[in-house]
Amino acid sequence: MKIKQMVRENNRLQELMTPSNLKYYEDMVVYIRTSAVNEARGEELLLEMAQHLLDAQSKGKSAKEVFGNDPEAYCAELVENLPKLKGLSQIQLSLMIPWVALTWFFFAQALVGFFTMMTGGNVEKMSQVRISTLLLVAAGSYILIKLIMNLMNKDAFQPEDSKRKINIRNMGIYIAVVVVILVAGVWLGRSLPVLIIPPWASLVIFIVGLIGTKVFFSRK
Repeated sequence: MKIKQMVRENNRLQELMTPSNLKYYEDMVVYIRTSAVNEARGEELLLEMAQHLLDAQSKGKSAKEVFGNDPEAYCAELVENLPKLKGLSQIQLSLMIPWVALTWFFFAQALVGFFTMMTGGNVEKMSQVRISTLLLVAAGSYILIKLIMNLMNKDAFQPEDSKRKINIRNMGIYIAVVVVILVAGVWLGRSLPVLIIPPWASLVIFIVGLIGTKVFFSRK
């Protein structure tokens, strides 16, 4: 079964769980999916766990009775025994975030450029793209996404009250990271050159980016 098929089947099985079992299981899903494990093996494990939980649920058992009172320790042990992402997969994951961010950045550039052309605005000015902006988009997207994934992993089994408190802290971390990235972008913008990329070129880059996303990063 392919990864997309396993994810769809997993979602279907979750709809059959009781609210309490679903809440327990969802935390396990977040923990395993945000861990650096082989994606296919991780999804296979989650599917097995969902089926096992539903079998137990049909007999009147709860998720705690099936997986224990310490789901975090249970998942940590499972993750430890799962095959880790191979070097190429880790590189792909690291490249995918800035790749996608830059792809959609050029889509926005193309839209703004064509709109400017239709309204008789200064197309040359709107075609200016700072290298510092590209670095800002690439680095900023990577840092923020990795930060969110790490925080989701750590927060997976926290009580709801604790999650609300932690989310305030998380928001502060996000804001601090964004400020640092913006300051770095302004500082770099003074020293790095500006590229002239017309709207049609931005559109071509966007299309190439979409094709590359499908070829290099799509789930099998």
